[in-house]
Order: sequence, then structure tokens, then C-alpha cells
Amino acid sequence: MQSTFEIFHLLSEIELTHDLSDEARQELASHCHFEVWAVKQRVRAEDMVDDYLLLVEGRIASRSDQTTMRIENTQGQLPPLIFDPPDSQALAVTLTPCTVLRIPVAALDTARSETIEVNDIELDATESRLLAELYELIGNRQLQLPVRPEVALQIQRLTSDENSSIDKLTEIIQRDGAVAGGLLHATNSPLFRAAKPIRSIRDAVVRLGFRNTRMLTTSLALRQTFKARYTTTREAMQEVWAEGILCSAFAYVLADSLGILNRERALLAGLVADIGAVPIIQFIEQRDPEPQRARVNTLVTKLSPITGMLVINYWELGEDLIAVAENFHDWSYRAKEPDYASLTLIARWAMLHREEQPHPPAETVPAFQVLGISPPAPGAGIDLLNSRAQELQSLQDMFTT
Repeated sequence: MQSTFEIFHLLSEIELTHDLSDEARQELASHCHFEVWAVKQRVRAEDMVDDYLLLVEGRIASRSDQTTMRIENTQGQLPPLIFDPPDSQALAVTLTPCTVLRIPVAALDTARSETIEVNDIELDATESRLLAELYELIGNRQLQLPVRPEVALQIQRLTSDENSSIDKLTEIIQRDGAVAGGLLHATNSPLFRAAKPIRSIRDAVVRLGFRNTRMLTTSLALRQTFKARYTTTREAMQEVWAEGILCSAFAYVLADSLGILNRERALLAGLVADIGAVPIIQFIEQRDPEPQRARVNTLVTKLSPITGMLVINYWELGEDLIAVAENFHDWSYRAKEPDYASLTLIARWAMLHREEQPHPPAETVPAFQVLGISPPAPGAGIDLLNSRAQELQSLQDMFTT
């Protein structure tokens, strides 16, 4: 089991390296090697800080901080790390002959740098350091993710239970003044307005139903996540939220017009499409109170798809919305059938067109074809959106007033 191909295959499976590009993984494989440890061999972690050690086959007893644990693996299973983290003071003793894979720490750092290389953007020393540190946190699953708004979590659980009462749901919503006020405002908007104004949260829930209440309260609670402490980072966060509102409005109207995807789900998809920017901006301000805006934009653009996937998975919003975050900046994304990732891409295209920001020609974006939308001519907007300008404005007002 000595070939680079076999090592490459392992690297594509294990959590430590599966997110590398194929080219970076291939190069890393050339620096890795297997070795066999004899039975009763003693290995100290402090002597192995230059390598990640993974147990491919065999049994090992590992002792650290007065705790002993057994690590066992057979061929065909994913190899676990023997020392985690690699610079701990642990001691390992082999209980059987063991096959171990060595991954040099320096080579892995280089591979990660190659995977996240920022094309067409020059990074100064501080930007490069921040980028490397952030990616390492992501790779080791140590990035601090934003906590899902508690009121949204409680409402989602409650509205998923058919036996839940309207009074209980009303009580939860009223605990959060911002969400309660926003829900009343949304219920009285042109999208949901009844013959008479809605004055109470209970009446709003009755008017909207559980599904719309869940969608709206989750969306309104999201706004509380987009917070930062300092001027530059706060402006960056506000811009991401404002663009999310636009994308969600476009996504809602697109889904409603096409009739192929749930419009309430589309609204939420637009709001969380760039949620990955939140932990990145918060990470930056913890290390640099007044960063250059270009530095913030560089890190957000390059890494928000990765962090967005982590946040949406952490919040348990569903695989369809994970795909939204993953592909929100990938104009070449082509789904096999209409999905929310394609829908939010077109919503983003519409948002950039409206704001007169750079965007690709519509005919080069596969999502138009996937959704069955005729690509607009150069300089023109999407026809089915142009005819619903008032509704789009109402959706934006729902989250900004």
C-alpha cells in the first residue's frame, strides 16, 4: 500500500484533506508516506509535531492528561488521527503492528494555500495571514459560527408539530420585540394584508398560517445575526444584509412567477445565500478593529461559500439551502433540475443588474436555462421581474421598515 494513488484516494476521503483541490491533493500525496510501527512501539506526540499521523490499520493505546483511550482501525475504514491536536503531550503505544500514514504539516499548509489562492487579487502580508488562519480554523472545524436566533429555532420546532397551539406560538413570538414588530408589519404589507388591519400577534399568526409564520419569523430573526462592532465591519455587514434583502425579494417573485419552487422557501434562500459572510466579518474584527474594506471584501468573496455551508448545516436548514450557499458566487453552476441554488443565482444576477454592478452576460449563466428563463438581451433586465416592480418593493420594505 505504498503508491501515491492510494495515498491520494485516502486524502480525498478524510476530513483533514477532503476539501483540497485535486491538484493540491495530488501534490500533497507526493509528500506523504506510509510506515509500519512494531508492536509495543512507544511514540510521543511532542516528537511528531511536524506530521499528522493517521492510523490506517492496527490498534493503539493513547494516553493524555491521565486519560487512556484505544484507537483501532482496519483497512477499508477512514483512518483516524492518532494525536489530535498534533502538538499535544500524549503518548501512544502500539498494541498490534500498525500501518500509519504521515502527512507533513508544512506540506498540508502549502496545499491549503494553493487551494484558496486568490486569483487576480494581490494580498499583503496581513491579508495572507488572515486568510491562512481563517482557512485553518475552517479546516479544523474550529471557526466560531453565529448562533441561530433562539426565537427562530423555537418557532421552527413548534410549527413543525401539528398539535401545537396558536397561543403557544404567539407567546414565543412576543418574547422578541423585533421579530414581533416585524411580523405585524409584514402581515399588514400588501403581500399579506387582510380587509382589516392586523393589530395582534395572534391575529397575524391566524392570518398567515404556520408555514408563512415560520418563514417570516425565521427571516426577521436573521437580521439580528448581521451585527458588527466597528465602522468598517459594520458597513460590510449592513451591505451583505441589504443585498440579501434584494436577492430574497427577487427569489420570491421568481419562484412565484415560475411556479416550480416554493416562494416562501425561496425568500429564505435569498436571505441566507451569503450568510457565510457573517462569521468571516466577525473573525476579521476580532483581529483588526479597523480593517481595510478591500481586505474584508477579499476574504468574504473567497471564503463565504465555505463558511455559508457550515452555518446552514449548523442551523439545520436543509441540504437545498446548503447548495444555495455553496454555489451563490459560481456563475457556472448547472443543476440537473430547477433548485434554489439556481434560483438565487438568477436573483443575484437581477440584483447586480439593478444596482449596476458588474455581472456576466445572461447567456453565459446556465441557471437561466435550468429555470427555463429566456436570457435577457445585453443591458436589459428579466421581463417577469420588470412587470412586478411594486411587489418587489413591498418585499424589500417588509425587512427594512
